[in-house]
Amino acid sequence: MLEIPIYYIIFASIGALIINGIICTFTNNRKWGAIISTALFLAIAVISVSLMESGGNALVFSIIHLYPFSLLFVLLFSITMLLVNILAFAYSKDYSKILLLFSFSFTGLVIIATANSAISIFLGLELVSVPSALMMLFDGKHRIEAAIKFFILSSVSIAIFSFALALLLPFNPQLGLSAVTQSANITGISLLLLSIVFFIVAFGFDTALFPFNLWVPDVYEGSPTYITAMLAGINKKAAFAGLIEIFFIILMPYAPAFSSVFAVLAIFTMFFGNILALVQTSVKRIFAYSSISQAGYILVGIAAATEFGLQASIFYIVAHSFMIIGAFAVVLWLESKSIRTLDEYNGLSSRSKFAAVSLTILMLSMAGIPPLMGFTGKLLLFSSALSANLALLAVIGIINSFISIYYYAKVINAMYSRKKVSQLRIDPYIATVVVICVILVIAFGVFPQPILAASANAAKSIFGI
Repeated sequence: MLEIPIYYIIFASIGALIINGIICTFTNNRKWGAIISTALFLAIAVISVSLMESGGNALVFSIIHLYPFSLLFVLLFSITMLLVNILAFAYSKDYSKILLLFSFSFTGLVIIATANSAISIFLGLELVSVPSALMMLFDGKHRIEAAIKFFILSSVSIAIFSFALALLLPFNPQLGLSAVTQSANITGISLLLLSIVFFIVAFGFDTALFPFNLWVPDVYEGSPTYITAMLAGINKKAAFAGLIEIFFIILMPYAPAFSSVFAVLAIFTMFFGNILALVQTSVKRIFAYSSISQAGYILVGIAAATEFGLQASIFYIVAHSFMIIGAFAVVLWLESKSIRTLDEYNGLSSRSKFAAVSLTILMLSMAGIPPLMGFTGKLLLFSSALSANLALLAVIGIINSFISIYYYAKVINAMYSRKKVSQLRIDPYIATVVVICVILVIAFGVFPQPILAASANAAKSIFGI
């Protein structure tokens, strides 16, 4: 009897997601589409955990590489897409139409995570970005500006990425995920350094690094909030996964060249996000700028260019995914009640203790307050910077964490000021997503060992290629 490898279930589930999206589009059956997609996301998550526990390492058709790094990100993407899928089901009038686009985006996410070549990362990024832009448009004409700005940012990123690949081609003809040898002549060194610059710029747009993020707050604010949660909590994390694969595998021999650049970008990105968040009055826009600053924190571990630094970045990628999706879930629900600005958040705790307490926990975690997951992540990031002799970067990261406390405190202060009589009843779909995110943030803050071990194995597997 022919034994089918268990990882084939992941590919079969992705195919079933696409078929489910097609059927849902033509039948307009929202309920069954949501139930089936939920079951498939859960199945992929369970298989990923099973393969991670067994130390799975397989090369499928020479183009898909399943190993600790890719399996961790497939697990992360399946859970986070499930959460965003719940939000879309509850708040999108066109859920039956966008479910197919969700499945295409998820396919792109898995392609990036399991890539065995730079071409796969290129295709995955495109497959993630194009459906995301289209999903914005389903919510109405008032989303056109955000969709166009996002499409332009994504197009520029893809174009620059292709230039970087062209420069890399002479040194890696197959464009596989294997380290290039250091060139011995000036021309070769110049081409590789120029390729590094183009890759940094391309990923700068996708990960919202300064100065490539000037339209990002507009895109986040102008998008439907469940799509904003996807952009900040999933798409950006996929771009970081691609960045790690390119720089820590293909371009690792040139680590000193890109490490210093990433350190500078991390500093500017943290300051840009945190300082501009201070002056915002829209809570959604505050979280948009906060998300930018969080990209700077993630970059701290990448700038360290060590296995410990990469472990810290991967851990914080996982942590921030749940923190920001949970936060935007609360923002989405409050938007449906016409509550958007800081002034309108006044007295929220007396109207909905659940929303106020949940949002407080998630923001405290983003600020790096113990014993939450965000604190553990920042502790790892700044420790990795110190161990890599980047003490200044660690100090600046700590300073930025203190700056962020101020605007998070503004939101918290508004929620717990002025009591209001009218009560708000929390949406069960929102409650489900928020409870999952809050539980994970608290549980893996108090007991971070499972994620620490998974991120350590993922970092080790990257350095082992």
